[in-house]
Amino acid sequence: TVQLLTMYPDGDGYSPLYVGSGTILSPDGYILTNAHVAKPSAFGYGEEDPAYMLVGLVEDESKAPVYSYAAEVVAADGFLDLALIHIFATADGDTVNSDDLNLPYVELGNSDDLHVGDHLSIFGFPTIGGNTITFTSGNFAGWTPQDQVGDRAWMKLDATIAGGNSGGLAANDNGQIVGVPTIASSGSDNDITDCRPVQDTNGDGVLDENDTCIPIGGFINGARPINLAKALILAANNGQEYASPFKIDGGGGGGGTEPGSGSEEFGSVTWVTLDNKGNPEEEVDSYPSGTEVIAGSFEFSGMTDGQSWGMLWYYEGEEAGQGFFEWGDGEEGVMTVSFNNNDGSSLPDGTYVVELYAGTGDEIPLLSQGEVTIGGGGNAQRPNKDDGVQISGQIVDNDTNRGISGALFIVLNPGATYDQFEAKNFPDSMIFTMAEADSRGNFALPDLVQRETAYTIVVGAKGYSVQVFEDVGYSAEDASEQEYTIPLTQQ
Repeated sequence: TVQLLTMYPDGDGYSPLYVGSGTILSPDGYILTNAHVAKPSAFGYGEEDPAYMLVGLVEDESKAPVYSYAAEVVAADGFLDLALIHIFATADGDTVNSDDLNLPYVELGNSDDLHVGDHLSIFGFPTIGGNTITFTSGNFAGWTPQDQVGDRAWMKLDATIAGGNSGGLAANDNGQIVGVPTIASSGSDNDITDCRPVQDTNGDGVLDENDTCIPIGGFINGARPINLAKALILAANNGQEYASPFKIDGGGGGGGTEPGSGSEEFGSVTWVTLDNKGNPEEEVDSYPSGTEVIAGSFEFSGMTDGQSWGMLWYYEGEEAGQGFFEWGDGEEGVMTVSFNNNDGSSLPDGTYVVELYAGTGDEIPLLSQGEVTIGGGGNAQRPNKDDGVQISGQIVDNDTNRGISGALFIVLNPGATYDQFEAKNFPDSMIFTMAEADSRGNFALPDLVQRETAYTIVVGAKGYSVQVFEDVGYSAEDASEQEYTIPLTQQ
């Protein structure tokens, strides 16, 4: 849990105005908080938003957090009062590569798994607790419904939490975030009380709703369930501009604001791998175990910038992610959407489905959908004799140069690494092809390997250290038969 200090323009520089709490969701610096903390205009508190926020990390529980980074808003939902921010610089203004941050983070939980009486731990920086991190113990007390959202719109907590905790962490006993402390009561129609306009921030001489709210106290005994925040996270992961599907009194919400053409079309979904820049690389029929991200490309036409569109992801028939966004990719072309765990861990084996929506009206129509599996053999395209490569050779003892009987030569599915293979306890589903050496250490793979495809090769035998060869591949100019001698060293 981090403390957030909002920074507003002040002459030639910036000045702090108010604080809130947030939770780091990923090692590369995505932080979840409340919209009224990070983007007050989305929540309806005036028009001016912070230029950025300073992120305070807890280095000592007995001391105030140390402001180490600067973050900016990447997605906000005023109706839900949720916002996702991302670190882009140090507190001194030096640009950072977020991939190198390696911050401690909290895993996403599933708020739908909560039952009345489940224990919850709440962390944040309440105003009555000074500037140090504060822990409150409580229990899940049930659900409160809300129009547009449904029966599980608010989590009721039996713990009363001081204001300033808003945007902080409600965690289950597994240490996963399941809720965001947000409101002053468990009722869905009450105003928040830990964020109020108490200063004439716009300088018009009048203290009203047009002034920026300031967290000053009050009490919270409700939270937004984490599952409602997953749409914002999905938008950020896909590089899309998030647009709330909910209508806010007085206008706004409901996805994009522009009407559609009425002739929107999405083509069939083609599953692909992505390069290190997130661009489509190779078409696949399925993904190997250990896959961290799946992606689908589709052609589109008849789209209008600013209109609403959205996607729903399912895993084994259960909803795994959803979001509605504002379109900004032109009238026609090709779009790629992706799904991954926020912490970068491998996705579980199983069947995944994506549904794609676009249009106008209260119910946006389904235009396309696709299905793919992880752990079903991977993108193991079997080449024919004319375009594949045959691998054979001998596996020998490094000291005696004698063949090792029973040694294994294993080719993993494209995209799979040895670390993933080992972490999954060496499952057969991650193996593209393999051969066992004969009494003289000779082997020949039963399957050809595809050209222009990178593989990980693992060679091992009982009593010997494993040899791993990463990114092995063959071009169109390479010979169709490759023979190797691989020495192994005794342990």
